[in-house]
Amino acid sequence: MRERSNSEWLLALRAGDQNQAVALAELREVVLGAIIKFLSRNETPGGSSLGHDLHQTAEDCAQEAIILIQSKLEQFRGESKFTTWAYSIAVRVTLGELRRRRWQKAAVNRARLGQDMPVWPTDAPEPERSLERRQAWALLVRLIENSLTPLQRKALVAHAFQGMPLDLVAEWLGGNRNSVYKLIHDARKRLKAALLSEGVTHQDIIATFSPQRKTYLSDDGKIFPSQSVSNTVGSGS
Repeated sequence: MRERSNSEWLLALRAGDQNQAVALAELREVVLGAIIKFLSRNETPGGSSLGHDLHQTAEDCAQEAIILIQSKLEQFRGESKFTTWAYSIAVRVTLGELRRRRWQKAAVNRARLGQDMPVWPTDAPEPERSLERRQAWALLVRLIENSLTPLQRKALVAHAFQGMPLDLVAEWLGGNRNSVYKLIHDARKRLKAALLSEGVTHQDIIATFSPQRKTYLSDDGKIFPSQSVSNTVGSGS
């Protein structure tokens, strides 16, 4: 298989003829290989192993990724190699599938979805820090209970605290991914406003639970010990 330029990929994938069929077959081969490598690299000894399902999982993810790549061709800006861009979409699809599998195996009381807030670990080496965390957590729980609509609270708690993937939240609530994304986005905006009315910013809350005690919010939330607090009042989904 010869290497194609970005323009050659786009031209062939939009052709609607035999050239498109050939390009799709080549792209599937590239994407499938990348997904198999990704899954093999992320198989951890003693962890949740895909075993014989690895190749079937890779096939399913590759098929979904190809469909998604085709639907997003207009969004490709040529700032990287086309195959690099395609890899990133394939990896996101694969991560989403792994999250769904973990969720299906998780010991979560399905009858309490969207209702049970966790008992959050607030212990810290310094007593004053522990007290600060307990107060911050109590405030956050109270505002989630009182400042959000029932549907916003249900979606936010299920996604941010009970680990339910966004597409499964959408299926559970009878909507689609975009509508649930907006629902959770609006819940975060309302929660941030409620915090400000208490004289607290969402950065203050996140910093309270950060061992580095940073006072800023990273876009991906990776500076924090757990995703749940940053997923609740942060910017990402």
